[in-house]
Amino acid sequence: MLKSTLASLVLATSLLACTDRGAPQVIAIPSAEVSHPGQMTVTGTATLEVSPDCADLTMTIVADGAKPGVATAGVQAKQQKIVEAMKRLGLSTSDLKLSYLTLNPIYEPNPEGWAQLKVRTYRAEITITATTKQFDKIGGIMEAGADAGVSSMSTAFRRSDLPELKKKVRAMALAAAKDKAKQTADTLGIALGRVVSVAENQGGQMWSNYYFPQVANTMEIRDTSAVALGGSLQPLTLDITIGFELAKST
Repeated sequence: MLKSTLASLVLATSLLACTDRGAPQVIAIPSAEVSHPGQMTVTGTATLEVSPDCADLTMTIVADGAKPGVATAGVQAKQQKIVEAMKRLGLSTSDLKLSYLTLNPIYEPNPEGWAQLKVRTYRAEITITATTKQFDKIGGIMEAGADAGVSSMSTAFRRSDLPELKKKVRAMALAAAKDKAKQTADTLGIALGRVVSVAENQGGQMWSNYYFPQVANTMEIRDTSAVALGGSLQPLTLDITIGFELAKST
């Protein structure tokens, strides 16, 4: 009886295995994966060569006095002298900016230590920045500053419309990426869908710096024999990468 039962079970199992092996197997794929379209990524690049159009001359004036008021009055007198000299050169009041004013005591040296120090004098210091777009006036501005008692001077060159130039480069890079995407799609016979990603990569020192490199603060002799201040051109470069979703084929 037991043997007959086991034989029946083995036969039933064999028949079931034969039936499963012969039947087609169907693998269900989620509809989202079937309908998910492809993507295409393109990069547009734009570059502008930027030259400085503005110079900032920073001048420091110093005056000493036995009392704080005397030192302050002395440095303000020098400041007024500089302002008048700049106006004679054609600079307006808006072209002159007072950066900061400091007043510090100057002590007599004493080998016995800080506890025995005495104030020798007071020193007032003012920093003025003169701005001009006429580079041929830089020499005259520096000379006028020296005549007015300036103790130190430095120059820095910049582009006054740099934010607008960055917008222009961005528009150029976007147009380049769009044109490249259209050309590729037309050539391959595919249709572009919605934009799924946009990323930009900034290049050139002027993207992250307000002023031109200090090495540019020199005079260059051009082929025209003209002297130009501000140095060589600086690149303003931008790469914009755009990802497009490909339209579903109908």
